[in-house]
Amino acid sequence: MDTAILDLLEDIGRTSVARLNPAVTLTAETATARREQVLRTIRGTVLPRRLEFTAANGDCLAIEVNSSRVTDVFRVRSGLVPDFETEARENLAEKLAQLVSDIAAAPGPMELISLQPDIALEADDVGITFREISDACHSTELPAEPVVSIVPDHEEDDLTDTSDGLASQFYAGTERFAQGRVQINKSDGEAIQADGTCTPEQPMYADSDLLKQFAADLAGWDKDTSAELELPQLIVLRPSGGKGTALAVLHDGSQISAAVHEARKLGAVVSLWKTLTEADA
Repeated sequence: MDTAILDLLEDIGRTSVARLNPAVTLTAETATARREQVLRTIRGTVLPRRLEFTAANGDCLAIEVNSSRVTDVFRVRSGLVPDFETEARENLAEKLAQLVSDIAAAPGPMELISLQPDIALEADDVGITFREISDACHSTELPAEPVVSIVPDHEEDDLTDTSDGLASQFYAGTERFAQGRVQINKSDGEAIQADGTCTPEQPMYADSDLLKQFAADLAGWDKDTSAELELPQLIVLRPSGGKGTALAVLHDGSQISAAVHEARKLGAVVSLWKTLTEADA
């Protein structure tokens, strides 16, 4: 046997890591690249499969694919599911291209799960070919980046000044995807507001001593990195493998906001950060 093949097999065995769940992460950073990944997945699916593409914000496209053809749609990001029984083939191709484009335009990273179909396919269930969908995608426009809407909380405590600063805007923006969040003063670590799993009696609650220590540690970090890094800063802590719970921290020099979120929703965090910093520029 060729020694190059042996070396390749050895490298695969040494670097392979067992997957903890059936989801595969598609790491493309732009909507255009994510759409190409979805199309490549459809083209590469030969045996009957149910493919579920899920964006970082929870939007999902679930389709049935066989021999590089889409034969059914089970779930869409928004709107009605196409009717394969009554709609014209050309209309179906255009609608499928729009559905693929919609899920690609949602925040990344995207996850893919490949499942067995619920029922056996009919012999005459030819579906819409990859080429038909791909050609229709060429006339479907895509945004370069997903649009994130930040809705301020108008019912906040009058004692908290959350009208200014990126930290307070970050706190408001993470409401869409955070499991828990907290905002504190950087100077003394005193809590301004908290929500979700970061409130008292909840699993991610941090008492005043821990918050003060965190603020002090972050102040030390600022002192050590002041020559290399500028404010504001976004710090992201993720578990090994990118699965489970993650922490996103933004501090703008006067306040700190931290959000506990699912690791797979990192794309939503980054999109929010880009929106805030571009608006502040």
